[in-house]
Amino acid sequence: MKKVACVGDSITWGFTIVNRSKYSYPAVLQQLLGDGFEVRNFGHNDAAARFDADTPYVSKKAYRDSLAWEPDIVLLMLGTNDTKPWNWNPGIFREDYLRLVKSYLALPSHPRVVLVAPIRIFRVLPVMALRPDVLEEGVRPAIRDIAAQLHLQLVDLCDLFDSARFCRDGIHPQREGARLLAEALHKAVAF
Repeated sequence: MKKVACVGDSITWGFTIVNRSKYSYPAVLQQLLGDGFEVRNFGHNDAAARFDADTPYVSKKAYRDSLAWEPDIVLLMLGTNDTKPWNWNPGIFREDYLRLVKSYLALPSHPRVVLVAPIRIFRVLPVMALRPDVLEEGVRPAIRDIAAQLHLQLVDLCDLFDSARFCRDGIHPQREGARLLAEALHKAVAF
């Protein structure tokens, strides 16, 4: 049985999805992959790739649990929360994202690590302070570059949604959006 770790922030966790244990993208991905795969959700709300961010993924139990599980495949989707003004620093983001990726590559299970450039930010909510321009001009290019540098598979979700209709708050996919996200990642895992 192949173990698939879905690593990420609130988009992975399933924030705002009613019955997320059934309808978050990792849950739907499990349904799509079926027998022969075990998919686990290691998302953590508000998590960022930077090690010194307001909510660093590496400081969370989800991160430690994802490493301890020794997955065969890692779907790594972080970067949205790194766009906050107090979290964003291009050099540090790139360095810490690379360190995070290498922590999975160094596992004894030698997982296939798939880098997932996040969905777009469709609405700027003052309380969240996420910046679409930083995602498109900083985070997304950095993830693309790291994927190329390490010869890793890249799934860029920039154009997965053409509008916010799948993300009621403009950031987090609802049930249908999570299904589309799972379908896009299913193609990456199942090849």
